[in-house]
Amino acid sequence: MDKISYYREIFRDVVNGYSEVELDDNTFFVRHLSVLDQVDIDKIQRRFYESAIKRGIPTESEVLSALNKDNIWTEKDEKEIDRLEDFIESLIKNKSQIVLKSKLDQQNKSIQQTRKKINELQNKRNELIGVCAETYAAKRSNDHYVIKSFYNDRELKSAVFPDEKEFDELYSEDIAKFIQVYNNTFEMFEELKIQEMILQDFYYIYFPFSDDTVGFFGNPVCHLTYNQLKLIVYTKIFKGIFEQNQNIPENIKKDPQALLDYGSVSEEAKQKVRDQIEKGQDGATLFNATDEDYEYAGLKKPSDTVKNSLHQAALKKGGSLSMQDLMELSGHK
Repeated sequence: MDKISYYREIFRDVVNGYSEVELDDNTFFVRHLSVLDQVDIDKIQRRFYESAIKRGIPTESEVLSALNKDNIWTEKDEKEIDRLEDFIESLIKNKSQIVLKSKLDQQNKSIQQTRKKINELQNKRNELIGVCAETYAAKRSNDHYVIKSFYNDRELKSAVFPDEKEFDELYSEDIAKFIQVYNNTFEMFEELKIQEMILQDFYYIYFPFSDDTVGFFGNPVCHLTYNQLKLIVYTKIFKGIFEQNQNIPENIKKDPQALLDYGSVSEEAKQKVRDQIEKGQDGATLFNATDEDYEYAGLKKPSDTVKNSLHQAALKKGGSLSMQDLMELSGHK
């Protein structure tokens, strides 16, 4: 399947609210979850949690307490995850003040590296915790709801497993088959892929209609699936970015993350740099900025003479200029 057909398929399934799948030479239809479905999932999860407690399965807090006592996974390890998450939050918040794309790329790299560290710590934590009441309840409720999402018809009227007893009687390998098909199908609806779909040429015609949710899907917001909500929300976001920015570089127009970063840079930050450049203040020039940086910021690239003057100033500062240095050089304290 070519890329455009793949994105069209994503769009079709999001609009329909279900996906057609094949399993053991049978055709099934998997209903996409909605916000209202989460209430049922939570109810099922509570039931499995209470069952786990009655069976003597320890809670997560009890396991963590024992691990801390044995100095295997301590409170310090827990706080390290919190610290890294706070660090990521600060990096994301600061992106709105970064005008240079090269600096923004560095910031994104720091975010990715920090997320990798968090994932490694969380994986280690989960392995040490193993099975607890919470993980048992989450897995059982998830398996249960995946199975209940399968239907025999496009109208989603005839459930494959209408009776709860039928699910309980399924062999584990049969459950695994349905879950594998479900997971493979829903890889199509990851947030990034929906964002990429929205930025395809065939979808631009729908941008003007994103403000009318009922007209778009025929249902009120509270009855939309999670995928439909993501489609509407990101359509509005990208529509706003395109409307508010007239000189978006061509090479980022189909890159969701780059476009979101571009839209997040405050106009105040961009305008401050533009104003200083227009006034001919050498200190405001973006030292060592690439051609892509200037295009990204919507600025005119300075002459080599200006860049050389900044180079001399940077040498006096040890080889680089901070934003504070640039402001001071331009007469702003």
